[in-house]
Amino acid sequence: MSAIKRRPSLLGGLLWAGAGVLFLLGNFSMVRDLWSIAARYWPILLILLGLGKVIDYYRQKEGVSLRFGEVFGIFFLLMIGSIITKMEGSNIGRVIREMPINIGEVSVRPGQWIGTSYSYTQEASYPVGPSAPLRFENSYGLVSVLPGTDGEVRVRLRKVVYHNEEARAKGIADEIRLEGGPEGRSLAEAPPVKPEAEAPAKSKAASATFVVRTNRDALSSKDYRFNTEMEVFVPKKSAITVSNAYGEVRVTGIEGKLDLATTHNPIDVRECSGDVAVSNRYAESRLVNLKGNITVDARGRVFVETVTGNVLVRNEYSPVDIRDVTGKVTVSDTDSSISVVKVTQEVVIDGQGCEVTAREIAQACKVLASHKRVQISQIESNVTLDTKYATVSLKEIKGNLDLASNSDRLTLNGIGGYVKVRAEGSGVHADALAGPVEILTNRKDVTVNNFENACKVINEYGNVTLSTGKLGKGEVSVKNRNGSIDLFLPESAACQIDATARKGRVDSDFSGLESTQGPGEIGLLKGKLKSGETKIVLETEYSNIHIRTREGDDAAGSEPKPPKGKRAKQTV
Repeated sequence: MSAIKRRPSLLGGLLWAGAGVLFLLGNFSMVRDLWSIAARYWPILLILLGLGKVIDYYRQKEGVSLRFGEVFGIFFLLMIGSIITKMEGSNIGRVIREMPINIGEVSVRPGQWIGTSYSYTQEASYPVGPSAPLRFENSYGLVSVLPGTDGEVRVRLRKVVYHNEEARAKGIADEIRLEGGPEGRSLAEAPPVKPEAEAPAKSKAASATFVVRTNRDALSSKDYRFNTEMEVFVPKKSAITVSNAYGEVRVTGIEGKLDLATTHNPIDVRECSGDVAVSNRYAESRLVNLKGNITVDARGRVFVETVTGNVLVRNEYSPVDIRDVTGKVTVSDTDSSISVVKVTQEVVIDGQGCEVTAREIAQACKVLASHKRVQISQIESNVTLDTKYATVSLKEIKGNLDLASNSDRLTLNGIGGYVKVRAEGSGVHADALAGPVEILTNRKDVTVNNFENACKVINEYGNVTLSTGKLGKGEVSVKNRNGSIDLFLPESAACQIDATARKGRVDSDFSGLESTQGPGEIGLLKGKLKSGETKIVLETEYSNIHIRTREGDDAAGSEPKPPKGKRAKQTV
């Protein structure tokens, strides 16, 4: 009997086709970051595998088998895809993209060449109008902008040519030239330096953007390897745009609007006045001692310090550190860390997957975070949080707290205004709460110590513990299910208590508060301590209620202690 010839599977073809399309798009610059695309969308390959099997099923009527090699390939794809995604969503991916490559004793960053090199310098000067905006274009090299003389742009170009023969390197350097002129016109080669007296009079073009760049594009068809570094001296009050790639950007002491962009190398801005817009990828952006509004769009570490103006930062997968801002701060980041310290106006943080630190904020603070640690302290106004799967700590909040939580661990300490917690599966530990308290959660324990106002807690499948050394006039209400209630009151407490435990019992350490047994295994306690009018209502189901004395009527900050001595007689 002849063997049945099996038709080939489409799985391999679909996989190769998907990978080929991805890299083809990358070669045509239609995909800017293949690493991120692969990390986010690699499960599409699994979808293609499944579609291939569906197609095989209809092509091969006798059935479709899964070979060992295919099983191994699926397992390998799952493992590699998961590792890539994890690395891309962490600092490791950023480090891999940015770290220098060591070849022998030479350290090479993206955009740098290796081998024998020769350096040459060219200088040029361009007259410009007093209000003309300036634009500098460069790639594969530093652009440094410094204050210079009014009415003039002076450029020092350093050309680093990589070639084994010095004579040939000199010839290549001679072909690399500066170009300058008003935008929209054909830029001329750099003229010789002109004395100030020869500068042309102000014309209609004085306010047009003046562009200075190299002729790199004209040399792109030649197999030259070179870097160009620009040191630029401009009128101090100029509006400046820098467009760079694979090169560092530095700006110091300018008093005009700045628009700066580069990739794979740092941007450093210091001692400037005027609005600043920064775009950077895969390297650090550092902005220090600035006056004006700041906007940063980055995928790399961002450091901002001492700014008078509003700060807006959009980042991914890299830390953001903002300090000492006289203005408003808005930050968004993913899977990294955000730190905002000492801000005079409102702070808004969107930090999905980020560690978040906010401290010394003079106005409101709003935070959206998940999966990492969140620490907020020393806030002079209200705090609004939306968190999930996080460890959250809030301290010294003078305003109100509104918190939406999912599967968090919440620690609250020293809240001056009201506290509202709407949670799903979050544990709460709170201490020193001056305003009204309202907590709704489930499946986790709730502990509230040293509250001074109304306190309302709703929980199920978790225990509730309340303790106060100074009972206020606001109503205390706890409703629980499948969890116990422990209430610690000072011995001098004056209140009315109504406690009900269905399928459970109620016991009390206070003489005069006796529990009774109701129908259907219901523990009941109703009574009054002294002449107080504060109302306390406790309800639970399938568990017990304990009303206990707490040592020290005004023991602020102390934890509840077990009762001393013999308990009062109780009836179950």
